[in-house]
Amino acid sequence: MKFFILIILLVSLNVFSQKKEISDLEKIKQVLVTEINILNDSVKKIDIQIAVLKSKEIKKMVSDSTLVSTARKGAYILNSSNVLGEVITMLTEKKQVLLLDYFDGYFGICTDSICGYMSELWIEKNEKIYEFIKVKKQEQKELKRLENENKLKLKKAEFVKLEKDYIKKYGQKTYEKLKEGYYWTGMSREMATISLGSPNDINRTVGSWGVHEQWVYDDIYLYFENGKLTSYQN
Repeated sequence: MKFFILIILLVSLNVFSQKKEISDLEKIKQVLVTEINILNDSVKKIDIQIAVLKSKEIKKMVSDSTLVSTARKGAYILNSSNVLGEVITMLTEKKQVLLLDYFDGYFGICTDSICGYMSELWIEKNEKIYEFIKVKKQEQKELKRLENENKLKLKKAEFVKLEKDYIKKYGQKTYEKLKEGYYWTGMSREMATISLGSPNDINRTVGSWGVHEQWVYDDIYLYFENGKLTSYQN
């Protein structure tokens, strides 16, 4: 009987311990949920502050702009600097517009409470506006040059890495021959590509014997059997 009572006590204590542990975890969970809600509220407040600052920045940019022109009646204000941009509105009369930017034949403009993009064809121009267009085109040209320069740098870096891989794979002497445009029987498809570049055309035949390929260049024909150059014609 005592043993039975002892077992009941132990089970009760275990159940009580589990309930307490669950209760403690529930309390921790509630604290975390409260903290998450507070953080979410803080993020929302920050988003609102960012939106306000952006709005002030736009308003300041508009108020600081001294480049003013007139847009003709019938001009479209679009949501992007593209002929396929969505029409925000159409001017039913001549309107004074603030010119904020210029890109690829379109001005970034504001008139009344509407901002968007307008084709330069609708804008009356003077010497100051032509100068503005010239400056913007020069900026875009320089940005394009820098972009192309960065692309070339990346390509050069990729080529240097590729060269190192080829030298490691084929050896310096063999790679130098490939760079000079030499080709010979027994070379792989990759080696032929390094030497002669990509072919104009590839005629492929697959049979029980394997894969036969004819690589066609301007004045050279290479013949591969299962990926190895077996003969050529020039």
